[in-house]
Amino acid sequence: MVHVYNCHPFASQQIVQVEQEPGLVCSGGGALFVVTTGGCKVEAYHLEKEGCPLICRFATMGTVRRIRHSTIGDYLVTIEEKNSATYLRVYTNWRFQAEEKARVGVRLLGHLLRGASVWGGVQMEIIEIPLSEHPVAVACCSVKGDLLVGCENTLVLFTLRKHTQQNLKENQQELQSSWSKAEQSCSQSRGNLKSESYKT
Repeated sequence: MVHVYNCHPFASQQIVQVEQEPGLVCSGGGALFVVTTGGCKVEAYHLEKEGCPLICRFATMGTVRRIRHSTIGDYLVTIEEKNSATYLRVYTNWRFQAEEKARVGVRLLGHLLRGASVWGGVQMEIIEIPLSEHPVAVACCSVKGDLLVGCENTLVLFTLRKHTQQNLKENQQELQSSWSKAEQSCSQSRGNLKSESYKT
């Protein structure tokens, strides 16, 4: 027996039919993101087209507990759990998964991928952001695309920075140097994001 679940994005007054029971939902950039029950798959639906067709679906690396979308950076940020550990991850270039055959690159914040992602190829990236405390909440700035992470006793602010192919080589040495410094101090530059910590 097949069950059909309806999601109602009230801003558009449309009904999005999803195949599996939704666990979490969020929206942004003209899309509705549905995390299915079980929390290990994200489905994106096009809210600006008739019938809200599926844009893409992709698996996550852990069970999603929180999800947000940044319209400015067009990225998804998740708080995930796997093997009793909590992770903060960012999914960029997710629209490339529409064909479900696109490559996926996984990296730590502060490390650049070699190959397609760096040189302009089509590739979704999963960026893991190491934190000294467990993340419990996330929010994205609608003006600059910055990311605010609420941990148990600390707020960490990540600033979105965009790189062009021209300056990637120049920045790579600087990024590698700043990554080692960031391990000693949260106020140093980390990869494509700059972080600052605030005690609560």
